[in-house]
Amino acid sequence: MEKKRILTIIQIVALALQFVAEAAICVIVLQLNILPAKYLAILLGAMVLLLAGSALFAFIKVKSNISLWRRVVSGILALLIAIGCAAVFKIALDAYNLLDDATGEVSNSRDIYVLVRKEDPAQSLKDTKQYQFGALQDYDTEFTKQMIAAIEKETEQTIALTYFGQSEDLANAIKERTVDAIIANGVTLSLLTEQETYANFLDQVRILHTLTYAEENSDDANGAFKITKKPFALYISGSDTRGKKLNVSRSDVNILAVINPVTKQVLLVNTPRDTLVPNSSGDGALDKLTHCGNYGIDCSMDALESLYNVDIRYYGKINFYGFEAFIDAIDGITVHSDQAFTTNDGIYIQKGENKLNGEEALSFSRDRKHVSGGDHTRGKNQMRVIKAVIEKVSSSTTLISKYADILDSLEGMLATNLALEDISSLVKMQLGDMASWNVQSYAITGKGDMQLTYSDPGKKLSVMWPNEDSVAYANTLIAKVMDGGTLTEADMTMPEKD
Repeated sequence: MEKKRILTIIQIVALALQFVAEAAICVIVLQLNILPAKYLAILLGAMVLLLAGSALFAFIKVKSNISLWRRVVSGILALLIAIGCAAVFKIALDAYNLLDDATGEVSNSRDIYVLVRKEDPAQSLKDTKQYQFGALQDYDTEFTKQMIAAIEKETEQTIALTYFGQSEDLANAIKERTVDAIIANGVTLSLLTEQETYANFLDQVRILHTLTYAEENSDDANGAFKITKKPFALYISGSDTRGKKLNVSRSDVNILAVINPVTKQVLLVNTPRDTLVPNSSGDGALDKLTHCGNYGIDCSMDALESLYNVDIRYYGKINFYGFEAFIDAIDGITVHSDQAFTTNDGIYIQKGENKLNGEEALSFSRDRKHVSGGDHTRGKNQMRVIKAVIEKVSSSTTLISKYADILDSLEGMLATNLALEDISSLVKMQLGDMASWNVQSYAITGKGDMQLTYSDPGKKLSVMWPNEDSVAYANTLIAKVMDGGTLTEADMTMPEKD
């Protein structure tokens, strides 16, 4: 009798655990809100049947008794179901946390620094009385003024300040002791240390003081926008960083995705990184598009909105480390190359179809020195990679079988202002109709030149003047998608003028 009572208690505990685990799955799935009604009904029905089956097997008597083996087996089954449900719950919870972390407005904060030589005895701004400061002339003036005000408040005196025309002159001034300290923002330091001569500059100085400048995020334009019912534009930014962290940095990939969820039409418009555009952080001064990313995602979006005269409602930003990891998580992609070449990393790309892993896909999409067409071809290859990713991920088997790996690959490396509800709606729509998408790509062209830019004052850099006709044709394609039209591959070639 005692043995039966113990087994009964074990059965009840096992069933209770199964009930809790199944209930947790139902709660998190409802919270994610990604399953269409028919799939949700199937899930809830399956949970009820599993629990009812376990209970019936455990307690319904056959021939006036319940054999010992049935008690043992029912308890084991209930525990196994509970463990399985707990594992599924963990994956669903990870998905919710990832989307919750990645979605919502991202801060556009930037830093400006006071730098002194590494051996300088100063420990705070108060120690810089009588110091000679250096700063760049006519660059980031508002932010520089804020730092000057902070220094003068701490030192209780007007600082001695020398202005320099180029970042190299500013760096040389502190290295050669012409000045005791310099004022420079993160953009200046990033561009400076990309040069071989100044690659070790940050090892020769140290940050004495940091001032963070936070620009207000643009007003939330999403509101009651129904993302599955109306066309919209999304800016895809590839951050030029490789660490497992997403920071404000220049944008090496700049693709405008125009999406019509009703017609299942996607247009990818590539804008080369060296394109000259107005920099909104520099009061509209001309700058390379890639530099705009250093001032925050809004600056890049402002530049593209100005170029294409379109409202860009959303953005998605991922760094190169995340790009590699994501493609590996979906077991690679197949992309078409219109030429054979060996990338800068020594990876051979054949003409035609190529099955690429994350590292190979990244190398393929970044190379511009070993392909005819240079940056223009690189832009096309980047869009080919994005198209291949869309085609691979839109497969239900990929999403289901690689779900956990995909989540791990994107942790901390994805940022978007899409709301969690927006992503849930898109996933639910796709699972509901499993429709294929028509993805077409177009790249604007331009003329190379050497010009002064806002972010690197006093020095001419390699830039591209956008071709007005190619931009106008891009606007025509964008309007067609927005108006519900269907694009073909033939549309991706701009007609010649009569």
